[in-house]
Amino acid sequence: MKPLVTGLVTLVFTPWLWADIQLVDDVGDTLVLDRPAQRIVSLVPHATELLFNIDAGDLILATVAYADYPPAAQELPRVGDYNALNTEAIVSLEPDLLIAFTSGGNRDQISRLRALGYPVFISDPQTFADIERTLRQFGQLTGREESANQVADRFSGDIEHLTRKYGEKAALQVFYQVWHDPLITLNGATFISQIIEMCGGVNVFADLPMLSPQVSLEAVIDKNPEVIVTSGDDTSWQQWPQLQAVANQALLETDPDTMHRPVPALVSGATNLCEAMDQVRERMD
Repeated sequence: MKPLVTGLVTLVFTPWLWADIQLVDDVGDTLVLDRPAQRIVSLVPHATELLFNIDAGDLILATVAYADYPPAAQELPRVGDYNALNTEAIVSLEPDLLIAFTSGGNRDQISRLRALGYPVFISDPQTFADIERTLRQFGQLTGREESANQVADRFSGDIEHLTRKYGEKAALQVFYQVWHDPLITLNGATFISQIIEMCGGVNVFADLPMLSPQVSLEAVIDKNPEVIVTSGDDTSWQQWPQLQAVANQALLETDPDTMHRPVPALVSGATNLCEAMDQVRERMD
């Protein structure tokens, strides 16, 4: 009978068998919590915003640089940035959950915090579906499922509405410029590329293998996009009048705060881009 007794004891005291929360993060690691987190350190700006979105901002003890929305987030203590963390400050807060990013110079520090026993959830949503899933996961992690599910449903509904309104319109060839020197764009496996498609556009560099590839000026000129979208006021493209985008007066500017973060606020930036692209279509008719 001894093996049976030993087995029963193991069943009773193995945490993962009775844990209330068990989720797989964006790098495939399984996080196990025996109760919703109450003391969170958010080490990535989009996670901070998502937590506030689901009414869990009161659980955040500290965050990092550039976590500036909503305004309440600006009042939180800072424990580092994308490149480095103040691990002593983090440990002193006694968090029961760290939310981190997949890349950056602080990865070794995050690994050390994990080795010390701090639960870590890696968050890096790349698509609309990822954003919706992350909202629901954060709801589970914090015990705010009802609010999180409402926000996720509303986000999904907004995306469906924009897709129905603009997705089937005359296709426009689009170059999306993330950075100007060097020229950085995004491939098709990103939510920004999905926004372009939702607005009835075609990302001219969608087929590149890297998520955020560097491209040459010659490559952009060769693609000759009908629309060029930048994340700032970039007039340098005017010196290339042979480009369709210049001839179409289709040098569009977007707000990075509402386009570059995987949060529900991107619906606002997406709506503005869809409307601007529709105006381009009208000028081309």
